Amino acid sequence: MHDDELRFISDINTKKEIAWKKLYRNYYPALCNYAAQITRNEINVEDIVQESLISLWDSSVSFTNLKTLTSWLYKAVYTRSLNNLRDQTRANKLHLSFWDTMQETQMEEEAVDMAIEEELLHKFRSILTRLSPQQQKIMQLSIERKKVKEIAQILNVSENAVKMQKKRAYSAIRKELGECWSILLVVSFPHLF
Repeated sequence: MHDDELRFISDINTKKEIAWKKLYRNYYPALCNYAAQITRNEINVEDIVQESLISLWDSSVSFTNLKTLTSWLYKAVYTRSLNNLRDQTRANKLHLSFWDTMQETQMEEEAVDMAIEEELLHKFRSILTRLSPQQQKIMQLSIERKKVKEIAQILNVSENAVKMQKKRAYSAIRKELGECWSILLVVSFPHLF
């Protein structure tokens, strides 16, 4: 072993800053490439290598030569790379599990919403059958998106009569459905506003 190599190893073992700068300069790029080959991802490789170097700094391990130092560094990067892959796989599984749960919850909520809407529509249709024949026709034409003027022409009545019968129909429906009436209007018949 050369004197330079012995001095370098001795300085690494005694944590001299100049040796650590040389270690970083000589090993960092190669260790990053090694980590990238293992993880097949360049995003975390710098963190992996830096954590390995910090771990070496914090350890009390001593090296006898350059070969044992190099071996230790590559083993540390290898282990951290595998841990990174494991953690990433776990995170991906959790992420997928979260989205699956969210989709199931959303489907359940949509099913409940559809059931509620269908029940409201059923009640609405039932209430419509109890309205006067003229109110039934006006409401049916309103649902078909006819304007007051068109309804008046079709039924051969004044626009005021259509407005009055429509108002009475709304009042009867609101009385039966309560607060659900506004939900039904917004969800199923927004054009009736």
